[in-house]
Amino acid sequence: MPKPTTSTASRTTSVRRKVKTAAAPRTNARGERRREAMLSAAQAVFLEHGYTGASLEEVIQRVGGSKASLYSYFGSKEGLFEQMVVNGCERFLRDVAIPTGIEGDLESTLRAFGLRFFKLFTDPNGVRLMRAIIAEATRFPEMAQQFYENGPKRARQQLAAFFAHCHAGGHMHAPDPDFAAIQFITLMKGHCQFRSLFGLSPLALAITPEAFVEQAVQLFLYGCQPPAKPNKKPARSRS
Repeated sequence: MPKPTTSTASRTTSVRRKVKTAAAPRTNARGERRREAMLSAAQAVFLEHGYTGASLEEVIQRVGGSKASLYSYFGSKEGLFEQMVVNGCERFLRDVAIPTGIEGDLESTLRAFGLRFFKLFTDPNGVRLMRAIIAEATRFPEMAQQFYENGPKRARQQLAAFFAHCHAGGHMHAPDPDFAAIQFITLMKGHCQFRSLFGLSPLALAITPEAFVEQAVQLFLYGCQPPAKPNKKPARSRS
């Protein structure tokens, strides 16, 4: 990936600093509850109307308060949207629970993780959030970069760390764990997320999500080699 230019890097740093400041804990519990309520209302408005169609007036109408308090928490409409994206990334990483160790055996660990992953990235709210981010990515490249850094990149890095642990323990062959993480994630979501973004059913196959994940895990671990043929004992000579 090409390195960002100096101007892009400085803008990205500025965006991160703004979001971090907006997300900082507040000593006033009532103010913190108000902030979270605004963020929750804003998420619903953004997912319903997209960034361009969403209005701060509708957010205030749903939750109460004033524009002044909203600006004090998030700085702007853009800052509010960015904080929603950051929260979405944090929630995804928490709920998907990327494994850090093998539970039982590697296959069952990957199946359980893969199913969590599948359900989260095909969740209707998650799909709508992804559409909203894609729609605004060219207008707000710093926000798109921040989403990538906080979401997909962190997920890939955490999964790569798990695969490195499995490789070191002799549980799988993954000399390049980062590449292995990319391959696994692609197997799990490529086809299904593509369909979901177009408003289609994720699978379009005569198969359950559990069976889809099972076959993807098998393909990831063992490839497309045909099963080994049983060894036939040579016929005994009757001489």
